[in-house]
Amino acid sequence: MPVNDTTSLLCLFHHENQASAALQDLQQAGVPQEAISSISGEGPYAELSRYDMPERDQKLLEDNLHDGAILLAVQASPQQVSLVERVFGTHSAKLIDEFDRKDAPAAPLAAPPAPASMDTGVIPIVEEELAVGKRTVDQGGVRVFRRVVEIPVAESISLREEHVVIDRKPVDRVATNSDLTDSNRSIELTETAEEVVLAKTAHVVEEVVIGKTSNDRVEHIQDTVRRTEVEVEQLPVDQYGQVTPKSK
Repeated sequence: MPVNDTTSLLCLFHHENQASAALQDLQQAGVPQEAISSISGEGPYAELSRYDMPERDQKLLEDNLHDGAILLAVQASPQQVSLVERVFGTHSAKLIDEFDRKDAPAAPLAAPPAPASMDTGVIPIVEEELAVGKRTVDQGGVRVFRRVVEIPVAESISLREEHVVIDRKPVDRVATNSDLTDSNRSIELTETAEEVVLAKTAHVVEEVVIGKTSNDRVEHIQDTVRRTEVEVEQLPVDQYGQVTPKSK
């Protein structure tokens, strides 16, 4: 028997109300307050190292504590071990480990067997919880692109041309003084013609605006969850005080 023969009993709770109820029952059962430790919240969890458990077990406990679980640790004397186990069992708790604090090796994560002196059994009541979440998925989309195309057009325009016409006609009149002095006179006429001149201008006639709209909708989810129901049946006792087995 080691000098310090207290036994460390660790119990992990996933609900705060279960941990609080178990803590209250331990105190009412006479377990000293200084023998009970409660570990919760986010790390660091330096206090776990005092229990000399394997690294993988400590890592598993840290992950559960990080997810919101609560760990109750009791340094129980040999007379209190059965009492603490019974309290934990009452609250459907699972013992994480049981070892002597000084020199007993840590065991794998498992519930220890019930002591031989206890004629009790524990039936865990299990309830499933439905967690409904949501995620974003692609529903297709739209790609808008543009290209320049050539479209043939036809227009009509009237073009004007001017031509010089020389016409000689016989006359019979007396020559004037100007007729005699302007004998070297010359006349020039220019022929003209209109031609087509093309010019193009671009105008913005429409704009395509690309955006997204959103709307919310409510979807009703129907599913089933499982829970454990316990039925208690009284067994009859015969005249000799023996329990009569139920006939099939």
